[in-house]
Formats: sequence, C-alpha cells, structure tokens
Amino acid sequence: MPAPPGAHRSPLPAFLPPQLATLVDRPPADASGWSYEMKWDGYRILARATGADVRLFTRNGNDWTARLGPLARDLAKLKLREAWIDGEIVVLDDKGVPSFQRLQNAFDEGHVSPIQYRVFDLPFHDGLDLRDVALEQRRARLGRLLERKTTPASVRFSEDFDAAGGELLEAACRMELEGLIGKRRDGAYVSGRSKAWIKLKCKKRQEFVVVGYTEPRGSRSGFGALLLGVNGPEGLRYAGKVGTGFDQRLLDSVYGRLSKLEAKQIDLAQPPTGYEARGVHWVKPKLVAEVEFAEWTGEGIVRQAVFRSLRDDKPAAAIRRERAAKA
Repeated sequence: MPAPPGAHRSPLPAFLPPQLATLVDRPPADASGWSYEMKWDGYRILARATGADVRLFTRNGNDWTARLGPLARDLAKLKLREAWIDGEIVVLDDKGVPSFQRLQNAFDEGHVSPIQYRVFDLPFHDGLDLRDVALEQRRARLGRLLERKTTPASVRFSEDFDAAGGELLEAACRMELEGLIGKRRDGAYVSGRSKAWIKLKCKKRQEFVVVGYTEPRGSRSGFGALLLGVNGPEGLRYAGKVGTGFDQRLLDSVYGRLSKLEAKQIDLAQPPTGYEARGVHWVKPKLVAEVEFAEWTGEGIVRQAVFRSLRDDKPAAAIRRERAAKA
C-alpha cells in the first residue's frame, strides 16, 4: 500500500499507549467531521504484530498473549510484517449485544474461543508511523487488511456511522448497548485522553476502587456490599456502597479475591461513620469494580448503585470520578 499523507518511516515501538476518549454530556452540536462507533463492552487490547509473532497488550501494557492464545494465533494468520492494531475484545450474547459478564466467564472458565477482536485503528503498519494520518485514512487501510481471505472470523472490523450522534445514541440505548464512541474523522492518533475521541453513555457508569465490604445478612453468603472509593486531590475518597447486581457465582468469586486483601485499616478521606461503618472489613485498594448508578449526591456518594464487573485491565491508582465535559 502507498504511504498516505502524514505517514513517516519509523521502527515499531515496543509498546503503544492507546488513545482514550473523553466523556461528554451530549453529542457535538456541529455534527460535521464526526463519525460514531459502538461503545464495545469489553477489554481494550492492542496487538503488536511482527510476522508470525503477535503480542497482545492491555491499555496499561500488561501482556495478555498467554491468556488470549487462540486470538494471537488467529492474528498471526494475517501475516502482518509490522503493525500495531487497536481494538477491543468482546463476547456477544444471544441477541448479538456485547456482554462483559460473558467475557469474564470466558476467562474464568478458560474457554476464550467465543472472544471476538473488534478492531478500529491502525497506528503503525509496514514500517510506517500512521499516527499523524487522518483517522478515516488509517481505518480505510485497516479495512483493506481485513479483506484478505486469511482474515479469521475472530477478528472483525468495528463499523462506523456518519449519522447524527443524538439519533445514534437513542438507537444504541434502545438496543441496551453501553453507548457510543465519537471520533474526528480527520483526527490524529494521540496516546492518552483526547477530545478528538468522545464517549457518550446510555447510563451513568464508571470504575471505582474497592476499599472494603460489609458482612452478609440473612441467607446471603460472601459479603453484603462493596465499599467504593475514587482517587482525588486528598487521596482515596469514600464514594458509597454497592450491594446489588451479584448472583451467587459472582458473590463467591469476588469474595474469594476480597478475602486475600483484608487490611486492618486503610487511608481513606471522609470514610463512612456510624451505621454506615458498622461491620466493615477493609481491604487493600487493589480491585477495581465497574458500577452503574443513578446519580452522585452533593457529598460525592453514588445512589442506586448496581455492580457490573471487576476490571482487571485498569489500575486502582488511575480511578477517578468521571465528569462529563461540555461537547
């Protein structure tokens, strides 16, 4: 393939920190220049390919090649001389909707064959650094790579749409999807958070640090609720509890991890007091939970929280309260 405008020769870096999207409160009023993709409910994975050698990394640089052996072997079939590919691994439910719980189950059970790699960007290819090339040209190049007969079924192109963001978001929410990712079609690939990529969510949902748990009541086993925290200027700050969203399997698996992290006390700004603190077991702030909730109170506590999953791809130290920027 010819080198597109903005490309330059460069060795393939050992690791590529991914571009991240900024949460916004609504789609941009000026829709021109934006395209939208489904917000996949999975793990962000970057693939580094040098011929038959394919390595798979999380957004934080953890090597997951061994955990995703079948996918690495499938990507090797593309016979890419040199490339960094950006995408997200997902498992679809019976309705074709991404299910993070099914993805977690695939890892827990050691059956990763249902996992699909939905790819959406190509920052490096064939000795070329494409990060300063317009997004739509990078994606066109990626699409041509995936048109090969050797492309395995586990590797799929993440389609984009040029329709109005508001209409697409309404449709995504009706389909019970997590939301949308909007991208500037002329944008460069910039490691770190960027306003050239935006995320629009159907419901309030973010990651929290697990700082403790309460005793179970009645017939429930394991624990009653998880205590949540977020990092801020004053350090780790208490952000409320989540006690719903768990089935027995989740209770057992989460409690198994909590029990190994128990601590006498942790440093926590504005910790729970009185009744809220009764029967609390503190844990080392290592686990990250993704939680859906109705709103934040004025005191920085989440209301009507529902547990969704533990996130092994995000470090606890990076978890902060997400605030939607103006589009």
